[in-house]
Amino acid sequence: MKHFFSILALFILISCSSNDSEEVQIPDPTIQSISTNSTNIGDTVIINGENFDPNSDYTITFNGTNAKITQITSTTISVIVPVGTTSGPLQLKVNDVTVNAGYVSIIGQNRLFAYRSKIMELNPVTGAETKTLLYSTGYSSFTELKYFAPTNEIIGQGFISNNIGNTYKLLKIKLADKSTTELTYAGYDQLIVTTTGKLYGYKLYQGIVEINPNTGSEIGSLISTGSDQVYGFIYNPQTDEIMGDKWLLENGKNIHKLCKIKLSDKSVTENVYYGYDELIPATNGKLYAYRATKKIVELNPATGAEIKTLINITDEHISNLTYYPQTNQIIGKKVIFNNGVPTYKLLKLNLTNNSLSENNIINDDYFYFIVTN
Repeated sequence: MKHFFSILALFILISCSSNDSEEVQIPDPTIQSISTNSTNIGDTVIINGENFDPNSDYTITFNGTNAKITQITSTTISVIVPVGTTSGPLQLKVNDVTVNAGYVSIIGQNRLFAYRSKIMELNPVTGAETKTLLYSTGYSSFTELKYFAPTNEIIGQGFISNNIGNTYKLLKIKLADKSTTELTYAGYDQLIVTTTGKLYGYKLYQGIVEINPNTGSEIGSLISTGSDQVYGFIYNPQTDEIMGDKWLLENGKNIHKLCKIKLSDKSVTENVYYGYDELIPATNGKLYAYRATKKIVELNPATGAEIKTLINITDEHISNLTYYPQTNQIIGKKVIFNNGVPTYKLLKLNLTNNSLSENNIINDDYFYFIVTN
């Protein structure tokens, strides 16, 4: 009888313990920051946050490549950058839920390409042409050249005009083997690529649509812009937003607004700001801007307010400004005329000390600079 009551007591104790454990709710992990946005293969990156569980089964990937976790505490996860990865999103997966930790650039993997009548790879230090990626497109015009990181391709929009009508092509060039894929599609005033593998197209007075990068077909509408004039769209990988310069005329005055579209919920925010000819996003989340014959500045990406002026520039012929992560520089093209004869230079602004270099002459009046990252 004594054994019976002992077993009964043990059963009740286990049941109570089981019920108590079922009521314990383990809060979801939250990510607050990562230790760096620019790193090398083999380096350790630390994810900072809350509610990490050393006993949970986490999967960490760098642009889709699984990484080795070396340590987990309640507030940090330490992970080694894996061999074979490329620049892209750092993601944490647990219990079938994937969370973006941020965008990470892999140092030493940035390449610089330029387009005039053909696509050339350039030496980013000297600006010299090193190899030809594509000799000719055969299009009436070729525009909107972008680097598409998920497939390691340069993409662009070709335009063909003939007696039949106007035809637009989405051209994709693989950097690995120089193979090309051509897709007939709707054609857009601007293409916008994200580091997460999405492709968008913008049509003036209509809006932004998502495009299937494999087929060129439209997936669906992101936003409608109506009669608004928005230009210079860029993608901010840190906030997962598309940004552009919205221009309007109010009471006879030109008004510029920084227009931001959050891709997670399609919400739109607008902030009145100075207005710029080029917005220049950096992979570390910083936002820069250029106003012709005026200056290059750093902007607050949340409000569009100027944080500081990096350099004052009075030269007229500066264009194609883009961020080069490997050297933390803004690079672009400068044209100098001497008795009507142009000389083209590779302009480089070092963001570490705001020094400007224009010592390297480039071969041609390139229409685009394309940086892989």
